Order: sequence, then C-alpha cells, then structure tokens
Amino acid sequence: MEPRVRPRRPSPMRTFRRDLAIRVCAIVAVSAVLSGGCSLFNDEAVATWDLTKDQTPDSDTTAFTVEVTRLGCNSGETGTVNDPDIEMTDTQVVITFTVSPGEPSSATCQGNNAVSYDVELPEALGERELVDGGCASTEATSTAPCQPSGVRYTP
Repeated sequence: MEPRVRPRRPSPMRTFRRDLAIRVCAIVAVSAVLSGGCSLFNDEAVATWDLTKDQTPDSDTTAFTVEVTRLGCNSGETGTVNDPDIEMTDTQVVITFTVSPGEPSSATCQGNNAVSYDVELPEALGERELVDGGCASTEATSTAPCQPSGVRYTP
C-alpha cells in the first residue's frame, strides 16, 4: 500500500499576504481605469482646433465654426469629433476637443483632414480670449498647431 500524501495547507500568514496582494492589484487597476490613465479603455485622441477663415468673433459672439484636426497619426483621417469641453473664466474661454476612435495601433503620418464643428457658447464671448485647450494641457503643447500659443482669438 502506498503512503497517503496529504496536501500541505498554506499558513494563515501566506494566505493573508496573497489575498492582500490581489486586493491591492485590483484597487490599482480600478483606479487607473477610473482616472483615465488606462489607454486600453480610452477611445479618444487629442485634437487641436482653429477658427475657420471667415470667422471674426466679437464680444457678442455665442456661436462660431472651427476646424478640428487629430494631433496624432491616423492615415489622413481625423475621425469623429466629440463634443468639446468648454471652460469659461473671466479672461478666457478654453475649448478642448477630442476625437474618436482613439490612437490606432499603426497608421501613416501624412497629416489628418480638418473637420468643421459648430461651437455654441453658454454665454456671449465678451472680452475674453478663445484658447485651444489641447494646446494648454496635452501633448500638443509643443507642436506646430499650438505655436506660438494656443490662443485663437484675442479681443
């Protein structure tokens, strides 16, 4: 008769450490997804914008048209322009665009088409600058579309 081998039970401390490690990993993963730091779940890409040539804003302006362009390579296609984030302060109106889908795994870099988008402000522009938010707070900051600054209109 062969000897019976009993499985070795892990110590309570080993079980505690393993469970703690699993929980910590889960918390880190959920935090990354919720904070937008996980590009696997981010289906948006940075875009810049400029006023169309025929636009001359003034203090009464509440609507205007811009040309939005994807910053990264996407084989010449900007993609779908998402609704912008509009932040109004006493001195500036900062408009930040993104486009969908997100960054492709591979693409050519001949430049992307500009897509017209009608912007509607919640109130008149007044004596505020129009600023491209992509130029102020993303990887677009040092690119040609954002130089010398992301200010698109100054009263």
